Amino acid sequence: MTDIEIKTGITDAECERLDKLITNGDFEVGPNLLKQGIKPGEVRNTLLLKNVDRDVVEYVRSQAAAAHKSQTEIINEIIHEKIAVGV
Repeated sequence: MTDIEIKTGITDAECERLDKLITNGDFEVGPNLLKQGIKPGEVRNTLLLKNVDRDVVEYVRSQAAAAHKSQTEIINEIIHEKIAVGV
């Protein structure tokens, strides 16, 4: 056994297979923001809520763009409107 095999408990062949899988495979550590329509540099201005419907995200995004406000400001306004009318 090599030192790596002793330390990791896996063989060199297994290490090479895992290396190829991770290096050449479609491995994503998180959500693919490009698939969600978020361009590089826009992440800070984007609502990243995992379990929100796509329609809700699009509505908030369009309202924020139209009003030149952040998505958080739009959400706050909607919630404050609901609070004001007692819903």
